[in-house]
Amino acid sequence: MIRTVLGDIKKEELGATLAHEHFIVDLDRVRKDGYSFIKDVDEVAPEIRKAMDQGICAAFEVTTNDMGRDVRKLKEISEKTGLKIVCSTGFYLASYHPEWMNEATKEDVAKIYIRDLCEGIDSTSIKAGLIGEIASSPKAFEGNEKKILEAAGIAAKQTGFAVSTHTGRYTAVETIETLLQEGVDPDKIIIGHQDLIDDSEYHLSLLKYGVNIAFDTCGKVAYMADEIRARNAKKIVEAGYGDHLVLSNDISRHTYFTTFNGSGYLAVMGSVVPLMREEGLDEDTIRKFLVDNPARIVDNPDLG
Repeated sequence: MIRTVLGDIKKEELGATLAHEHFIVDLDRVRKDGYSFIKDVDEVAPEIRKAMDQGICAAFEVTTNDMGRDVRKLKEISEKTGLKIVCSTGFYLASYHPEWMNEATKEDVAKIYIRDLCEGIDSTSIKAGLIGEIASSPKAFEGNEKKILEAAGIAAKQTGFAVSTHTGRYTAVETIETLLQEGVDPDKIIIGHQDLIDDSEYHLSLLKYGVNIAFDTCGKVAYMADEIRARNAKKIVEAGYGDHLVLSNDISRHTYFTTFNGSGYLAVMGSVVPLMREEGLDEDTIRKFLVDNPARIVDNPDLG
C-alpha cells in the first residue's frame, strides 16, 4: 500500500509518477529573492493538469516541514486535479532548520517524522507517505543536517517508509552509509539530484549499494543538458540498474511555470523521455522509471 494525502492506495493504482516535486513551497524566506515560492492552489493546479495530459498520474511532493509544507493545500490540489500526491515529512538544509533543532536529539526528530507518517500532520488526519527531502549541503554536512538524516534512518527502520534525499556528489556516500547503519533497506532510499552530475562511473558506485537514484531536475538545462540526462540513464540501464532510477522535474518556484514561459512539470515527459527513446531505451524500461520503480520504493507492506 502507498500512503497519499487522500488515503492509502494499492501500489498498482499509483501510475506514472514524478518522484521529486514541489506544489506548495516557500524557499523565499531564506533566499529572499522574491520568487522562490509556490503558494497558490489555483496557480499550480493548471500546471499539474498539463502534466497529467502527458500521462502523469502521481507525484512525490517532497516539501519538508521547514520549507513551507501545507498539507491542507496539497489535499485540495489532489481533490481538484485528481493527481495522487504522496507528501513528505523531513527537514531541509541547515539554514532552514528551526532553532529548537540545536537541542533536539536524533530520536526527538525521528518522533516528529513518525507522527507525521502514522498519526497526521499539523493537527490533520493527512499523513505523510515518504521521508524527504532530507538535505545535506553541497560540500559537507553542516549544522544539524547529519542529525536529521540519522533521524530519517530511525523513522524509516521503525515504520517501513522510504527516504528521499537532497544530495550532491560530496555527501552521497556518507548519506547512504548513514542510512544503512540505521538499518534502512537500501531499496527504500532515493538519492536525489544525481542527474546534475555527469559521471556514470560515480552513478554506478552509488547504485552498487542497492539504493535508487533520481534524475529529478529534468528540464533545468542551465545546469545540465537533457541529452546528457538521457545518455546517462542509458548507461545505468546497460549496467543492469534500470530498476533503480526515477525521474522528476523538481519545480521549486512558480517562475518555472509555463505561464512564465518555463517548462513547468512537463520536461520529464516532454523532453527527457523522448530523448531516452532516441537513445534506444524501450517502453518497458521507461515504464520502470515512471511507474514500477516509484511504486515499489514507496510501497509499504506494513500498511496492508
